[in-house]
Amino acid sequence: MSRRDDRLKPAPESFEPYERNRPIPLVVMWVAIALALWGAISLFGHNERFRGRAATASTKDVRDAEHPQSRGAALFEARCSTCHQPNATGVRDAVPPLAGSAFVAAKPAVMAQVLLHGIDGPIQVAGHEFDGHMPDFSSVLSDADIALLINHVRERWADAKDTVDAAFVANERQRFGQRGAWQGGAELAARVEPALAPQPAYEPQPSVPVTAAIQRLVADGNGSSWSCASCHGVRGQGAMNVPRLAGLPAAYISKQLHDYASGHRQNENMLAVVKGLSEEEIEGVSQYYAALRAPSNARPSLGGDLARGEQLALHGDWSKNVPACFSCHGPSGFGVAPEFPALAAQQPEYTAAQLSGWVNGTRGSSQIELMDHIARAMTADDRRAVADYLATLPPVPAAARIPVATPDNQGTSHAGASAGEQHEQP
Repeated sequence: MSRRDDRLKPAPESFEPYERNRPIPLVVMWVAIALALWGAISLFGHNERFRGRAATASTKDVRDAEHPQSRGAALFEARCSTCHQPNATGVRDAVPPLAGSAFVAAKPAVMAQVLLHGIDGPIQVAGHEFDGHMPDFSSVLSDADIALLINHVRERWADAKDTVDAAFVANERQRFGQRGAWQGGAELAARVEPALAPQPAYEPQPSVPVTAAIQRLVADGNGSSWSCASCHGVRGQGAMNVPRLAGLPAAYISKQLHDYASGHRQNENMLAVVKGLSEEEIEGVSQYYAALRAPSNARPSLGGDLARGEQLALHGDWSKNVPACFSCHGPSGFGVAPEFPALAAQQPEYTAAQLSGWVNGTRGSSQIELMDHIARAMTADDRRAVADYLATLPPVPAAARIPVATPDNQGTSHAGASAGEQHEQP
């Protein structure tokens, strides 16, 4: 067969066609290289611009955070807006406005004294009377922060141009010492700023009678039960995993004692104590602590993120279906009696332990199981964060005073002395 016939033979089944390698045209190669270089240069330039904008934004954030006006505004949001409202208009018949208030427009010493000592009693603002029960911030805000807060509020809502500094607040702190809360606007006007509008007279609230037997029970126990003060402290401030009781609603304290007795709340120590108490003693102890005024001794101790804790307390985290703490527990965590106790100034170890109790089911005394769901939606870090943040808040003011009883008078008052005054000395 000729060579031509060989070319006409069919290809074997294993044959695979191919093309002879040919070089890429030089023009195509240079175009590809140019496109690659252009893409790399564009990507690098975009990345640098992004980094520049990010750095600029980060620097701006830091600068804004350090700016006194921004810091003052942040303090107002965290410490004041939950009661006085973000626009400073207050709550009708409950919380006085700051906008248009003579207290804000007056000399800065007025605001300094209110923030340092609090105020208990009637005040008149913009022609309306309010029953003031404002806590002091002397133990939870530094002199510098109080100065920034004063400057922000006075500039924003009184158009004040003069400012104060930490030294001014320090001087105001020493001016009246540890005097306690101002007794309404009348005393503040008489002692600090006579130019304030006429203020209503202060009338002490009716005292809640506490017998000498209840005071002995609190201080010494009754034989079958050890004393309340041995764990909760003489002034009801608590410590570590022992809760603060001072200022909690009497109905709430009474309910918790009954829950210990019935087993709805589990604590061997409290069960042993409450079994030795009569119904009258439970009510007497509850009234005693509800009316007790005492400063906060709580401090952040769990290493929680305070900024995250503040967010949860003020706004919640709806991505986790966690509402703001203050939406139920009241402005500034002061509580809504009798179901929602005050959270402000509570010991962080106790708060975190109770949240963990809701998670693992060892605490289940809520009728609607609200806290069970909220606590389980929070991470362990969230629980530590909010517990530490709540410990930085000032305590709820006591709404009533109680007379000091001695064994010889069996419940009669000592010239208007209060339980808080009784334990003023360590």
